[in-house]
Amino acid sequence: MKVRKRYTFTLEDESRLEKLLQISASRGKYIICGVAVLIIFMTLGALTVGLSPARRLLPGYLKDSERAATQEHHMRLDSLQQAYEANNAYLSNIIAVMNPTTRPTRTLPDSAVSQIDTPFSPDSLFPTSVEERNFLSMMREQEKYNISVIAPLAAESMLFAPVNDESIISEKSKKSKKAEVILAKGSQVAAIADGRVIAVSQSVREGGGAAVIIQHAKGFLSRCSRLGTILVEPGDFVSGGQIIAITTSGNSRNNQRINIEMWHNGNELVPYDYLGDKNTKSPRYPIIDEEVGRGRL
Repeated sequence: MKVRKRYTFTLEDESRLEKLLQISASRGKYIICGVAVLIIFMTLGALTVGLSPARRLLPGYLKDSERAATQEHHMRLDSLQQAYEANNAYLSNIIAVMNPTTRPTRTLPDSAVSQIDTPFSPDSLFPTSVEERNFLSMMREQEKYNISVIAPLAAESMLFAPVNDESIISEKSKKSKKAEVILAKGSQVAAIADGRVIAVSQSVREGGGAAVIIQHAKGFLSRCSRLGTILVEPGDFVSGGQIIAITTSGNSRNNQRINIEMWHNGNELVPYDYLGDKNTKSPRYPIIDEEVGRGRL
């Protein structure tokens, strides 16, 4: 059997011939002990530098004040960039609207539009909390009275015109917020009041066709959809009764149906209450012409 070599480490006091310390171990144990001691010293050094103010003496290390100032400058720069992009987009839109030679173009690719039109999965939506339901109920009660009082008051001193002298609103949509207007095929469609065209789009929904959105005075907004040929562009100012589109031939042999929606300061309205139709009773609210100064019932 081979004898293992052992190494003895002795610490003695020669003046007194006294042994103070004697360690006897093999070479492997000495190596393991040396590595362990080295790791302990390295750990202690790292903790000392990392947890004490001595870390500030390391090359390339920023002081606390310098680091805070750098972060603040980065946030300011990011805010300035966002403000610049928003202002640039706003100016580009104004230039596009004011330039009569500019044609409306699609701003999003078809893939992005399809993703927007795709409804969210029910699994990805959080359930409504009790506080949110109570808040929505309270706001509905408040807005219910605001819509019925403020909108008719704002409608006074405005002149609303029917989309066509021969048009009628279907019986089933007279109380709906999306009125269905029945016209003869190929009829002309007029603006319901003075305003500026803010959007013209094509849609495959609601039976297809084009849609025109017009911003009127006193916070009113109207949208006509399921149209055929469009005769206006975004940025055009139109008067009440001015022709803005022509209906398509439609699937029916005798008539064509379009949709009209109205808003007042973001609140949906019932179009029949303000437009009525020529062949039935008058609108629910009297409309006064400011220039003539008489009621049109």
